Amino acid sequence: MMLDLLPREILFEILSRLPVKFLQRVKRVCKALLCLISDPIFVNMLASRGPKFLILSSSDLQSLDCSKASFTVQDALTNLDFHLPRDEIINISSIEIEGSCNGLACVALKINDNKENYRKLFLWNPSTGIYKKLPDLVLNLIGDVRMWGFGYDSSINDYKVVCATIASYGRHCRDPDSDYRYRILATKTNSWRELAYVGCVPQCRNARCSRYDLPQGTLLNGTLHWLIDCYQRWPGISTFDLTEEQFSELPMPNVETLLHLWTLSVLDGCICLVSSSHRDRCVELWTMKEYGVESSWQKLFKLAENFREINFRYSLRPLCFTTKLRADQDDEVVLLNNKDELIRFKPKDRSTLERLNICGYRIAQAIPYEESLASPNI
Repeated sequence: MMLDLLPREILFEILSRLPVKFLQRVKRVCKALLCLISDPIFVNMLASRGPKFLILSSSDLQSLDCSKASFTVQDALTNLDFHLPRDEIINISSIEIEGSCNGLACVALKINDNKENYRKLFLWNPSTGIYKKLPDLVLNLIGDVRMWGFGYDSSINDYKVVCATIASYGRHCRDPDSDYRYRILATKTNSWRELAYVGCVPQCRNARCSRYDLPQGTLLNGTLHWLIDCYQRWPGISTFDLTEEQFSELPMPNVETLLHLWTLSVLDGCICLVSSSHRDRCVELWTMKEYGVESSWQKLFKLAENFREINFRYSLRPLCFTTKLRADQDDEVVLLNNKDELIRFKPKDRSTLERLNICGYRIAQAIPYEESLASPNI
C-alpha cells in the first residue's frame, strides 16, 4: 500500500491540514487510514492547529479561526451546522453554549412558554456536526439556572454537566436566603442527581445578573472554576473537581487597588483573572503560574488611564493567546468585552490590532474550542 511508503510523521502532517469533516470521511476508506486518524499523536496535532472559538450571536453559530492573520480574512469565520429535528426547536426562547471540552460543546435550548420551563441539552461536535440529546433539565415555572459547568472526568471516561438552579428568578444571586439546588449529569448514566454543597454560591460574577461575564464554569485539568461574590464578602474563586465531585476554593491575587469588575478564564494553560476599575481607570491581567499556589499569581500587564483604546466601563475576558505565524512575532491575546467585541491585543507594546463586533440583538458568546473527531456518543 502507498501509505507504507511514507513515514507516519509525514502522513500525520498531511492529514492534519485537511478539514475535520473531510477526515471523517477519509477514515472510512480503509483500516490503515482509520488507524492513522485515530492515533493519539494525530488527535493532539488536530487540537494544536490553532485557537478557534464558537461564536453565538443573535441568529448564527459560527467558528472563528484566530490563527489567521486577521479576523476578517477569507475562511477565518465560517458557519456551523447544528440541525435539530423540528420537534426539538418548538417554543425555544434562547440558545446558549454552556462550555466546551475535547472538541465537544454542551448546548442548552431554553424552553419557557408559561406552561413549561426547562432546558433541552445536547452534546455537540461543532467540527463534525454530530450531536447527542441529553436529559432535559426541568425547572418549576418561575425557576431559573444561575450557574453552568461542563467538562470531562478522565477517571471514568465520561462528560459531566453541573448546574445551580434557583426556585424563583426574582431573588437576587447574592441573597443568602436564596433556595439553590446543585445538580450534576453524567452522560453515560444519562440522568440528573443532586449535589450536596454548603457554602458560597459559585456563580454570581459569571451570571447573567451582572452581564459582565458568562455563567459557564472555566475548565482546567478536570476542574471547573467560577468567580463568586458572596453576601458581604470579597470576591473569590470557587472550584469543582469533576472526579471527586467536591467544591473548594482558590486563593485570589493580592491586588493593591479596589477593582470593581472581575472576569475569569484560562490563558496559556493557567487560570487567568482580568480586573478593572472605572474609578481608578485601570485594567490588570493576572495569571496563576502554579496552580493552587497563592504566591504564584503574576501580573501580566496593566493598562492605566493614558491607554485610551480601552473603555474602563467594560469588562474584558481573555480567551487565548494566538498562534505565532512567524518567529519574529510578539504574543497576542484575544479578549471579549461586554460590548460584544472581540479584540486582538499585543501586550508587549500595548497596541490593539483589530476589533470584531459579533453581536446582533442579544449577548454574544465566544467559547474557545479545539477541532476534533471526538464522538458525543462515548
